[in-house]
Amino acid sequence: MKYDFIIFGGTGQQGRISARDLLASGYSVLLCGRDSSGITGLLKNKKAAFLPLDLRNEDTITAAIASSGARVVINCAELAFNIPIMRACIKTRKSLTDLGGLQAITQEQFALDTAFKRAKILAITGCGSTPGISNVMAAHAAAQFDHINTIEVGFAWDSNIKKFVIPYSMQSIFDEFTQAPVTFHYGRFIQEKNMRFEGERNFEKIGKQKTYLIVHSEVYSFARYFKSKKIKNIHYLAGFPEHSFKVIQMLMDTGFNTKEPIMVNKAQVVPLDFTLRVLRRLPIPAGYKEIENIWVNVSGKKDGKNKKIEMNCIILPIKGWESAGSNVDTGRTISVISQMLIKGMIKEKGVYAPEGCVPVKEFFKELAKRKMIVYENGRKIN
Repeated sequence: MKYDFIIFGGTGQQGRISARDLLASGYSVLLCGRDSSGITGLLKNKKAAFLPLDLRNEDTITAAIASSGARVVINCAELAFNIPIMRACIKTRKSLTDLGGLQAITQEQFALDTAFKRAKILAITGCGSTPGISNVMAAHAAAQFDHINTIEVGFAWDSNIKKFVIPYSMQSIFDEFTQAPVTFHYGRFIQEKNMRFEGERNFEKIGKQKTYLIVHSEVYSFARYFKSKKIKNIHYLAGFPEHSFKVIQMLMDTGFNTKEPIMVNKAQVVPLDFTLRVLRRLPIPAGYKEIENIWVNVSGKKDGKNKKIEMNCIILPIKGWESAGSNVDTGRTISVISQMLIKGMIKEKGVYAPEGCVPVKEFFKELAKRKMIVYENGRKIN
């Protein structure tokens, strides 16, 4: 059987969410991963199938794409696999969407732009919530400026029950908390010393929350795409509720995010691998709900006058998607962009971030269908 989409990381949370959205839209999907036990419900759909796969072998990635007959590749795996999967797409001449790769990996991905152009295919990197929704909101706002002084971008979220539930990929969270943030100032990328507290802000639907400067791919892609606006400053700020932030910090302080093996009963154990396995087993409390606010603030000038725009995408609990928490805006968003790609609504070739190729109005319309509401200066626009 030939499939419309092949999903790498298909048995993880984002892969499961995107597959569910694609299947609901009538597409066929091949989910690739190590363990199918978490996708038994999805596999009841005749248009879904599972392929056991080890992403550490690039040849198996290439073979899986080729044998699937898939028209588009979706990468929901950890960011360490972004480049190998992109190389496999070049070999098989298949277009790709992924969830992004922070600063360094994003730069590596854009270095493959010429190869993708030669293969006449497209890679869109950063197709989730942030990066993803944030990028398209930034494009919508940037179009209304002659010159941009500053873009601040980030997220804030909270839950009704103050117990630790994995917010999104713990591997990504550990990377964001430990890698030096990169900011952009007057034409230069600046590597800051470390993640740092940036004050408390008041967010719509969330309330007051502490924010932290962290590394994220939007800083790189905004500088690339909004260069003509003479942009001066770009920062990325993450917001975590206190109960979640404390657990993450404790795990790091006690070394549970360590990648170097240690000896336990004469056997080598990688603390990070152990941590990830244990955290995946944490139950979600009954009645648990999350709210998220993806936000972008842009300031600059239009017709010689100072101008500011605040963009927000508010994700409230969605009936039937409770178990996904606020991750619903990541998995369903990569589904939306992938569907736009397969429908021919995005025609570019090469390597792009969403702000460079995703049609804004159509994208916002699809978000609204999924109860992800976008606001400009407090006014609903989708």
